Amino acid sequence: MITEKIQLNIHNKTVLQFLEEQKHSIFFDIETTGLYWKRSHLYLIGVIYYEENHWFLQQWFLDRPAEEPLLLTEFASICQGRSCMVHYNGNGFDIPYLQHKYNFYQQKSPLTSLNSLDLYRKAKPFQNLFGLTSVKQKDVERFLRISRTDTSTGGELIQVYEDYLETKDTALLSILLQHNRDDTEGLVQLLSILSYERIREGNFTISSTALSGCTLTLTLDLKAAVPNPVSVSNLCFSLQMTETRGILQIFGHRGTMKHFFPDYKNYYYLPLEDQAIHKSIGAFVDRAHRVKAKAANCYQKTQGLFLPQLKERFKPVFFEAYKSKPAYFAYQESLLQDMQSLYIYACDYLSEL
Repeated sequence: MITEKIQLNIHNKTVLQFLEEQKHSIFFDIETTGLYWKRSHLYLIGVIYYEENHWFLQQWFLDRPAEEPLLLTEFASICQGRSCMVHYNGNGFDIPYLQHKYNFYQQKSPLTSLNSLDLYRKAKPFQNLFGLTSVKQKDVERFLRISRTDTSTGGELIQVYEDYLETKDTALLSILLQHNRDDTEGLVQLLSILSYERIREGNFTISSTALSGCTLTLTLDLKAAVPNPVSVSNLCFSLQMTETRGILQIFGHRGTMKHFFPDYKNYYYLPLEDQAIHKSIGAFVDRAHRVKAKAANCYQKTQGLFLPQLKERFKPVFFEAYKSKPAYFAYQESLLQDMQSLYIYACDYLSEL
């Protein structure tokens, strides 16, 4: 077995911020000669871990396949004292593959006692925001402008490994180690995608508010810097995020909206006035000018400036038509100073990322 260990120099401030939370974690990636554990074997494991105030990358490479049980023992040893494993779609391959191997060799698996942080599952919800057609690790790395030396796929390297076993060519060994190193180091760099999740969860403050025409603009101070600028927009809002600043614009509507009463059986609809009134009052209206209200016409109309709301936070709630989307609320000047309500309102939009 060949073992290599190097100290990592990490300079990205956002990555370092998230690494502080992962000092008791291991980042790992495995290389195998196939997908089915019974017909293939491990030949390389890369692990990044924190030790003595530094982050290290250690790789275990099998130059003799028969040493697979020893490789598993070494991996279990490095997992001791850790609380979490960080990986990219390890739930789909790496972890079950290793578990089968530990069971086969009747070794105690370290995996069952570790929490799991799957960065694939963290990236997947933002696929459209990132403009990606897939969320393979290399695709997300390209979006985040993470550079790598390796250009091969794991499948392509199976033959490279077999050639190495025959020739012991150190150039082939370098190719195999570099691929695993780039995949494993990439996990650390990919921590920066957690910024988008933190912001979606409300990790920001509102620094300024403004209303221009029908558009409400909220300037956001992002507590976790986004590693790459992103933007999203639709008919209701637009959002641009760059580094530690976000601009959320919400597009209002000036005109007439309808507030629908839910208990329509207690109302009459007045066709001439095009509105509903409660039966306690409608009882005094000529029968010829009133009908029993239905859910679709049990409303009162109001004119003004209305802002869309994804969740019905502000009352009363207005709509353009029965069961139409989105819901609206009537804008009041006091809203610009109500920072708590605006924060909750902005969270609803950012939760859609």
